[in-house]
Amino acid sequence: MIIQGNSIINKIDRNDDIIYVLLAGSTEISKIPGISAAGENSELTFLTPVLDSEIIYSGKCISYDVIPMTENGIPTPSIITRAANLVSGVDILIVDAGFYESPKIPYLHTKLGPANDPRKQEALTKYDVAVETGRYIGRMLDKKYKYIVLAESVPGGTTTAYMVLRSLGYDYMTSSSMKSGPDQLKRKVADEAFQRYKPVNNAMDSMIQYGDYMMALATGISGAVRNSTIMYAGGTQMACVYLLDKIINKSHEKRYIFTTGYIINDRGDLLSDIAGGNIIYAKTNFSGIQGLDYYEQGYVKEGTGFGAAFGIAYVINKNENLIYDEIKKVYNSFL
Repeated sequence: MIIQGNSIINKIDRNDDIIYVLLAGSTEISKIPGISAAGENSELTFLTPVLDSEIIYSGKCISYDVIPMTENGIPTPSIITRAANLVSGVDILIVDAGFYESPKIPYLHTKLGPANDPRKQEALTKYDVAVETGRYIGRMLDKKYKYIVLAESVPGGTTTAYMVLRSLGYDYMTSSSMKSGPDQLKRKVADEAFQRYKPVNNAMDSMIQYGDYMMALATGISGAVRNSTIMYAGGTQMACVYLLDKIINKSHEKRYIFTTGYIINDRGDLLSDIAGGNIIYAKTNFSGIQGLDYYEQGYVKEGTGFGAAFGIAYVINKNENLIYDEIKKVYNSFL
């Protein structure tokens, strides 16, 4: 089966019931060499959320004339998300979760700026602004859409998620944008951050000290949503957000993680421990698609909520070939 997990997915049948929200931004953590492959090099990871946003909204890299790939030549998952969203026809909202610079598309501007390096200072100096902005977004979207799909583009975000989870007693390693994750480097970064500040007082304190603005915005959104269903579209980063939401907002009903089969194979134990049966995943297969076939080798497991985007497109259209054809079309437009 293409879609597996919680049966809530079977209730989706109308694209106008759904909005895809990309929370895109940066953290200084991504500049640490070797921590993220979400960019041609560590310095350029700050541009990845900008380009992902432009691709998902417009199908083009507008700010920079580049082919959106990692240094190993692996295409960004935003290509898949763009194609899947075209097939499903869902509404799209891009939210500034700490942009380094503004994308050249319509988006919700927050002026948060990138999250700080938690080894040196608290990560989220504008935490209160981020949460209140999230609540504002949540109030706008609640009831208007039955399903709010929250996705992320935050290079270095699996490291911030690891630090938050570990500080709260969940000593699981998070996934990575690389085939072999930089687990030792993540532990070293976390150890250095914990030397600056530990123990944390609660989940909110953990987010402020070690997190990123995507987390703060997402928990703010969920805190204001009373009627709609929220699907956290992503892997271990969104598992972290699901946990924070559950602790801070006491949310558990109408909250799900929607991910990929790659994440289930890689870190399914972490997701199950945090979300139990509230997990949905899409089993994609990019074998034979040049560039994207690297995904089958474990190089990219999630990103920009492509698992949820693919799954929703399939549920609405019941035609996986249509989705794969659109993915090829979008991918080829960059070559």
